[in-house]
Amino acid sequence: MDYELNTTNKYHKEYLNTLGWELTICNSLYDDKGAIRKILIENESFGRLLYKHLNRFFPMDKIKKVLEIGGGYGYLMKDFLDTNSALIPTMIDISPYLIKKQQETLKNYKVTFIEDDFLLVDDTMLAGYDLVIMNENLGDFPTVVDLKREIFNIPKEAITDPLVKKIRNFFEKYSLALPERDIFNFNLGAIEALEKLCRNTIPYIYIGEHSCEAQPPLQLRPFLNILPVGNPERISLMGHDEYTIKFSYLEDMGKFFGYNVIRGVFGDFIPFRWDKKIEYILATKGRYGDEDEMIYHFVEDLYKYEFLIFLKSDKEAHNSKINGLKEY
Repeated sequence: MDYELNTTNKYHKEYLNTLGWELTICNSLYDDKGAIRKILIENESFGRLLYKHLNRFFPMDKIKKVLEIGGGYGYLMKDFLDTNSALIPTMIDISPYLIKKQQETLKNYKVTFIEDDFLLVDDTMLAGYDLVIMNENLGDFPTVVDLKREIFNIPKEAITDPLVKKIRNFFEKYSLALPERDIFNFNLGAIEALEKLCRNTIPYIYIGEHSCEAQPPLQLRPFLNILPVGNPERISLMGHDEYTIKFSYLEDMGKFFGYNVIRGVFGDFIPFRWDKKIEYILATKGRYGDEDEMIYHFVEDLYKYEFLIFLKSDKEAHNSKINGLKEY
């Protein structure tokens, strides 16, 4: 079979020494004096905004053990702990550099740190967690690139490639829609990570990442060039490639395991003020100044990034319907 397995493991273990050039939405909102914070309706950091958002769907004050997978610099978890000091957090990360940065950021808090590949840790380590967070990192997980749609025409017993057989099993087990194009990419690591969480019946799961299916609301479509291509796309970064995520597959998996699933875009919980300045920046694509360009790309990312919240409780599903997200 002609395909490529894209993995960032070696990069994160051996070469990563900064996130400075890879400005995540979380990191861009950490500076309370930064230009981006000034355009928000609520001048708050990402973690605080996310905490409030999650609290709409389940009681965050009742959460005790929380696991963050791939926690970046630790800013999100610091915000959570500043909001709720009763949390008992664990950080797991494949990168020794990022574990060190997390330890620096969270040095004044009681946190457990694990340097390991989440896909390889034993399921027993997930016992007892109330909430698991995976924010802006699922694109780093392994992706199978340039698969041929013809793999679905081969009799299952005739498949000799173990990776192709695994992918076929995922499609069949979770009734995933077959790809529309002849050559497609598959977020294998994202599927495996979510399956690991769901089969261990984590009560609440939050996932947020760059989506290949997102599109902006109608009122912003004249300004933002975001197309729901439906196939995970390569994002070339320093020293490695990441891939956008096909969120519909993750949504289907959650429902298979009996979760109630809330889906939206980051713009749902990070609203910005609409004024003449923002309209000008969006209309000109941020071409006329460094700050304008930064703001334009930030607003664009609010609608390129999707999130999923998985709820195991029927009661919380009822609450989520009451507080449900608006649809565009």
